[in-house]
Amino acid sequence: MLARLLLLLAIATPAAAQSATLGAPTPDSLARLVMARFAAASPDAFDSVYADPLGRDVMRTSVQGRSLRRAALQRVVWQGPDRAVLLLAGVVHPARERPMPLDAAAGSDEANRVRRFSGFYEARKTGDAWRLGRQLPLDTLNFIRAQAIHAAITPGRGLDAVDTLTIDIGSPYGFAARFTTAARIAAMELDGRPIAYDYGGGVFWLDARKKKNARLVMRYSLTESRPAPSPQRDSTSVDAALVSGFGAYHNTDAWIPFFGYDSGNSFAAITATVTIPAAYRLTTSLPQTETVRDDVRTVVGRSMHPQFLVALAYDRDWRVESSTIETPVGPVKVETFLTPDFRFTHDSLANVAARVYDILGRRFGEPQAPTRYVAIVANRVLGRGGFSVRMNNAVVGGSGATRLEDAVLAPSYVLAHEIAHGWTMNASGFAANMLQEGWATFAEGTIIGAVHGRELERAFWERQRASYMSGLDRSGAPGFEGRQSILSNPDNGRIHYVKGSWVFRSLERALGAATFDRGIRDYVTIRRQGRAAGYEELIAAMSRAAGRTMSPFIMPWLDGRYIPDVEARVEGQRVIVEQRQPEVVFDLTLDLALETSPGTTIGRTIHLRRRADTVSVGDVGTVTGVVVDPDHYYLLQRRFGEVVRFALPVAAAPDAKVVELTGNFSGKPVPAVRIGEAWVVELPLTEGRYIWQWRVDGTTPNDEATFAAVTGPADPNARSGVRWVKPVQRLTEAYPR
Repeated sequence: MLARLLLLLAIATPAAAQSATLGAPTPDSLARLVMARFAAASPDAFDSVYADPLGRDVMRTSVQGRSLRRAALQRVVWQGPDRAVLLLAGVVHPARERPMPLDAAAGSDEANRVRRFSGFYEARKTGDAWRLGRQLPLDTLNFIRAQAIHAAITPGRGLDAVDTLTIDIGSPYGFAARFTTAARIAAMELDGRPIAYDYGGGVFWLDARKKKNARLVMRYSLTESRPAPSPQRDSTSVDAALVSGFGAYHNTDAWIPFFGYDSGNSFAAITATVTIPAAYRLTTSLPQTETVRDDVRTVVGRSMHPQFLVALAYDRDWRVESSTIETPVGPVKVETFLTPDFRFTHDSLANVAARVYDILGRRFGEPQAPTRYVAIVANRVLGRGGFSVRMNNAVVGGSGATRLEDAVLAPSYVLAHEIAHGWTMNASGFAANMLQEGWATFAEGTIIGAVHGRELERAFWERQRASYMSGLDRSGAPGFEGRQSILSNPDNGRIHYVKGSWVFRSLERALGAATFDRGIRDYVTIRRQGRAAGYEELIAAMSRAAGRTMSPFIMPWLDGRYIPDVEARVEGQRVIVEQRQPEVVFDLTLDLALETSPGTTIGRTIHLRRRADTVSVGDVGTVTGVVVDPDHYYLLQRRFGEVVRFALPVAAAPDAKVVELTGNFSGKPVPAVRIGEAWVVELPLTEGRYIWQWRVDGTTPNDEATFAAVTGPADPNARSGVRWVKPVQRLTEAYPR
């Protein structure tokens, strides 16, 4: 049975690792060898016994950050004659946190740092040695069906919880789940009896036999985390938290058990019953009701659709308001939890929610979260920043949001983006990040277009393109082209925003709005029905809508490290269109703009499914030039642009010692050269829209100055602005590195 299971995993698991080169005489000694090298060896020495690329990345990142590493769990959980399953778990402890108490607190990020390392592994015997193979999904044949959480919060101290889980145990090697490293577990019971467990490195494991509808009861406590000072979190906010004015247990704190952020097996019916002193208001991030009795507030949150995590946040100063908005999918309750000094009112936030539901609901129907409830939370634990994250049914940000959208410089609509997550937020599988963040970014652009018009929507997509071509990835390197695909690293969110969003935009263009909308509605329904909703399900939904398989269209965007590089040339009475990117071949339906000798432009379309194809143009006269995808509906390489000269008069910064140009055309500042009475930078830039700012002695303009410069009349002394670049000449290298 296990052999068959492992064979299926070998076929189904993306980015599967090869066996490590060095081994050990027994599975147990192999586990000890791997964890010893994780804790103390160099990355190369670790790689010699460990092959999984995502786990290697955990190790290398910790070494680069000079983090403390230690082994937590090393256990053989199943063994046969020539294969075994090991449970390996470790801890990565950043150096900057060592003096701080956060690692024993709810907000510790330790479970997240090692989630791509801690887990089950296959080991195989070859000759006389056991070697480590691929990582096995932690949720293999196991499910969390329901969670009933009872928690008591004592502000300033912590949380005591009893979590009752209904689980299906189908794995031959027990039941394991991810869980915060910060908990103090008092007891675990399975079906009314105490059960032994292992716990560490962000996971716990039970030596449990197969059973459906088993009842696991966990009793544990957490110490409340304290926010550390940061640029967004000043000492005043830290002091306020220390006197227990507010606090939080975020869903990313992993404070309740789950399998993983991209697993479909821990979506469950969740009830959270939370008590707190009545002086505080609290959100469970779920649709909720509350009562107050004997100076105790009891809040009951119930998920009306499958969830896998819950967030709790509270604040003594919150003003809580609610109203109901009418939308195409029915009435939606909007509840706000805002500090007294919050810049925006309940009504202004509810109006944005109404706008999002109106635009997206008309096209894509009801979200995956059909509870028709949205909470909007000013969470002081997150400092003074703006809206930044979706937690269950709650859109959460800091308490200092200054804008809900940017309709001038770098078009964005952050609150709309977070609300739009509701349509795909329960996506699962290896591309879950793309399905969540890529979708929300696409929806953000769609809403900008509906509210502000096509020109600003175009500027939004130019911004996403520039971020893909030259923005910094997680390693600090500029641009993603040729270095990373969406499926190669499920945790690198930047590519999922800036390339993943183009997957949806390209699908919309290729299929037409009506077919695209029908496919998205179908996909959203899958998760709402409690079924897994990964990229394979998206492809299936789009294929049903289109009446043909969409895999050849979608998969190159997910698998490939390159975007399409399409060139067109005229040869007599035909136009030859060719794909020149390495690796993959795309399935593209492209518009062509044919420039003719009378000076007119004639449109043609080509369905390019091979490396090269031709279009007959004998009926249009002499063709002098061809522009591929003139309206930029696809994320394609662009080979034409301009050499742009940026100049800042010396008089505009008379005392400057170092002047640099920054912008979304480069991942790092470009040094300026003083020529006469001006600081000058000349850059070859491909066709598009670019944001630029002068950085003088390490300082760039603040937001207000930037907006004034962009919206006001042209000023030669301006320190910031926007530049549209035209396709004037062919360029060989257009992005400074």
